[in-house]
Amino acid sequence: MSHLLSQREIRSISRRFRLQTLRSTPVSSFYRKNAVIQIQTNLGTFALKPYNRNPHLRSGLAAQIKSAAKYVRLLMNNDYGFMPDWLPADSGKLWVMRQGQPYYMTEWIHGRPMGTEQDCEQLGHALAKLHTLRCGLPPTTKSATLEQVRLWKVKDRYLRKNMVQAASANTALRRAVSKYGAAWKRFSDEAWSEIRHPDISRLCAQEKANPALIHGDITPPNVIIANDERLHIIDWDFIRVGSTYADTAKTIMNTTGFNTAFIEAFLRGYEGIRPLSPPERKLVTALYGLPREAWYAVRFPRSNRSAEMLKTMDQTWVLRRQAMEYMSRWANL
Repeated sequence: MSHLLSQREIRSISRRFRLQTLRSTPVSSFYRKNAVIQIQTNLGTFALKPYNRNPHLRSGLAAQIKSAAKYVRLLMNNDYGFMPDWLPADSGKLWVMRQGQPYYMTEWIHGRPMGTEQDCEQLGHALAKLHTLRCGLPPTTKSATLEQVRLWKVKDRYLRKNMVQAASANTALRRAVSKYGAAWKRFSDEAWSEIRHPDISRLCAQEKANPALIHGDITPPNVIIANDERLHIIDWDFIRVGSTYADTAKTIMNTTGFNTAFIEAFLRGYEGIRPLSPPERKLVTALYGLPREAWYAVRFPRSNRSAEMLKTMDQTWVLRRQAMEYMSRWANL
């Protein structure tokens, strides 16, 4: 949050959602201090959260919250059961504005983080359900996958152009570039080559007629296994029409820890709802192998997050290569 809300502000916002605050507790996330406020009310426990603008989109904050709320309402109206319900405000909207910042309220999910193969299978099931929901979305003029690839190619070009210069300012990055730099380039080259295949081009052309919603930010902190063992995906700030293939590849990368048993369980859950053709498997595998952490580390060589990414990459490199080999075998079944 830009600032910690006062108790008076929390009570004021809660009243606009027809709730009476009894007690509130700020909760930090992995990336943000005071990311959400847990509120005990007369009607139960809820989460009050500021809406965070997606910096990768050109639209402003007001347009983004309107779009996100529209898509969330579509999911709620279509009984998508893997997310906490957003509460309507007294205006009928799913958010309120205070000092130029949108806030929204959802039910609070009590539970635990992911940690088992069954959890990964549930997540695959939940993501496939999202990707196959048809909510009357109009056809798009561009392929969401090719648009995502275009943005990732920009980051790849930046890495190739600035890798050596960025490494000179950071010892950890310098070691990583020396050890893994050639592999980063090779992974990207292999992905771009795969995506140019005519079968992939046909897939990208077809997705324009069948647009789908994606979450866009599924990470371990955004997945909760409730006390009844049902999986819930939270933090839908970045929901939008997008590439289901990129969303799937990023989710596998972000949540399975390069554990092939977890990857297999996720894919089993996903394909139990949405079986993937051989070209689709190859596309997901190609996108999975992209060195996105390296792109970030070279772009922001002095940030603490870059240092953590490089440390994790070094610790998991052997597992990462094993996971990529598993994905390649799955793609060629």
